[in-house]
Amino acid sequence: MPFPSPVSRTPGRPALVTALLVMLAGALLAATPAPSPTTPFTDGDVVTKKSIGTPLATGAAGLDGQAGGLRLRVAAYNIAHARGNKSGFLHELGRMKNLRGIADLLIDQKVDIACFEEISSRDLRAGFRDQPEYLAKKLGFAHRVYGENVSELKGILATQGNAVISRFPILSHRNHFLYRKDKKQEQRGCLEVLIDLGGGRKVRLFVTHLSLNSEESTRQIQDIWALIEKSEEPVIFVGDFNSRPGSDRIKWLKQRMTDTTSNLTTTYLNKPDVKIDYHFTKGAVTGGTAWIRGFDEGYSDHGCLLNDYLVR
Repeated sequence: MPFPSPVSRTPGRPALVTALLVMLAGALLAATPAPSPTTPFTDGDVVTKKSIGTPLATGAAGLDGQAGGLRLRVAAYNIAHARGNKSGFLHELGRMKNLRGIADLLIDQKVDIACFEEISSRDLRAGFRDQPEYLAKKLGFAHRVYGENVSELKGILATQGNAVISRFPILSHRNHFLYRKDKKQEQRGCLEVLIDLGGGRKVRLFVTHLSLNSEESTRQIQDIWALIEKSEEPVIFVGDFNSRPGSDRIKWLKQRMTDTTSNLTTTYLNKPDVKIDYHFTKGAVTGGTAWIRGFDEGYSDHGCLLNDYLVR
């Protein structure tokens, strides 16, 4: 439902109420202390070489010569509820032009499955739009699931979670709430989705947005791994991990899974030494060469992280 517009120079009650709610939302959101931008980036290696990746012009990126499986293009995108790449007060409100741009970007990149973090549904901050539903319809995908982790003022002011929209049928899904030290910390989650690729092939996706607190995110990665290692299907694990490649938790995960985005050094605000978003795989799935889109457009403070996969 879009924001109502005033029909005269004197705002009617619905328009006035909406305007007041928008101002209240900005004030409440601004009153919440923003995390220090250095918090997730201080542990690990500093890399000075910028890399945003380049997919091959034909075929799946980096998978030429591979055969015997189904080729699949997967995107992981922290869309920051379509607010753009600025934050604070009214900058926190989602913008329809950014949501449209996100959809157009995914269409242009010809994705088969899109995974989202910091996506919202039917709250004031998102303009009362169901963002997963909108994106699925724009891409023409019949299958979507949303796992909500945050709900402010019973979901009226702000919501936040992870989502998957898919060209392929979703067989099952479950949203796992992740460890937090206390209730003052933001509730984080991991969305687990089983997708039917046809021809007897399935893939299990895990989509997450981890804590800024290193103690919490370390425990969260370990708990998600406990879910992943039980999977009988090939696994693709994606999301905003709020952790740099040199951090102990990412090194720990690399001992157990394959980082198919290791060629990249930036995923956040196009800063060449800030990579905090990832794709990891396990099992009978081969990744190509990852690439980033969306920095120039500024639809979010994160880029859209893409890779092609061969699922056997």
